[in-house]
Amino acid sequence: MLPFQIKCHVGYVPSGKRVLGLSKLSRVTDVFAKRLQEPQRLADEVCLGLQQGIKPAGVAVILQCRHLHFPDIESIFLESNHQRWVNVIVSSGSGVFGNKSADVWTDFFGLLKFRDIDIENVRPRGSSDQCWCPSVSSLSAKVSSKIVPLNPAMVTAVSSILKSLGEDPMRKELAATPSQYVKWLLNFQSIDMDVKLNGTLSGGLNPLNSNLEVNSNNKQICSELNLPFWSQCEHHLLPFHGVVHIGYFLSEGFTCIGKSLLQSIVHFYGFKLQLQEQLTRQIAETISPLLGGNVIVVVEASHTCMISRGIEKFGSSTSTIAVLGHFSTDRAARAAFLQSIPTPTYCEGQ
Repeated sequence: MLPFQIKCHVGYVPSGKRVLGLSKLSRVTDVFAKRLQEPQRLADEVCLGLQQGIKPAGVAVILQCRHLHFPDIESIFLESNHQRWVNVIVSSGSGVFGNKSADVWTDFFGLLKFRDIDIENVRPRGSSDQCWCPSVSSLSAKVSSKIVPLNPAMVTAVSSILKSLGEDPMRKELAATPSQYVKWLLNFQSIDMDVKLNGTLSGGLNPLNSNLEVNSNNKQICSELNLPFWSQCEHHLLPFHGVVHIGYFLSEGFTCIGKSLLQSIVHFYGFKLQLQEQLTRQIAETISPLLGGNVIVVVEASHTCMISRGIEKFGSSTSTIAVLGHFSTDRAARAAFLQSIPTPTYCEGQ
């Protein structure tokens, strides 16, 4: 019950002189996309809908689908190269496109090569490889296996939501959905994370090398950039993810904080129902007393709730900033740190 993105490519051979308007193609796709779906089923329904609606000689549908690939919550530190999106391409055909070996498919894929779509990358129908969906991936299974037993009331509540949407919770494709969705939500409990974080802090700081920047007053700014995080929007119960940039002036009597501790603090506040503005402030206020009070925190994130609802704006991102101590009054220091932040890459391809 989490959103996934699609790009739909439609090819058809008109019957007689009947040609369908481009806006109608988009509307037909939207009708089938805005419901509980999985890629192959969506492709088949769009194809059948167009075949029955305009009665062409044949219809071909190619869907490029992208799904969030949630990280292992038991690993307190995320690797910077974690794969945030899982991609799959599926196809469906009718009429003259019913035979995948037909020449008309070759012509269609010839056009799609301009979109970097290759026939070799299309997932075969009936493939058992479902790892594109995090709820059934081996990674997610590892995450959820530690959270037992599930609360029966929560599972029943999700089943009730499915019924209210006009769906049958007993349908084969939805039979495991209530349990899987509850497991997803339980990822954002703070189970054991208070202990882990407090244990790290009370155990003392291990000074490690941090990146250094120099501002206009020749004062060194310690910085850690591109600390990844995942979270869950408390307004819409949809995930958002991005990176955190932290900068600070090192006060006398304090030492640089290692990246691992900063990352654990980011995860601690990220893995729960959250707001980006609140997340930014909480991180700043937590590390401030550890470093002498002069802290700047910038959070850049992509929100699923801006993609799957509301403005439905693909590729949008939100940036928030919190400044404490010297950074709140020194404009040059703020500018020096902000200029050191690299071009964002976490929302590429959206």
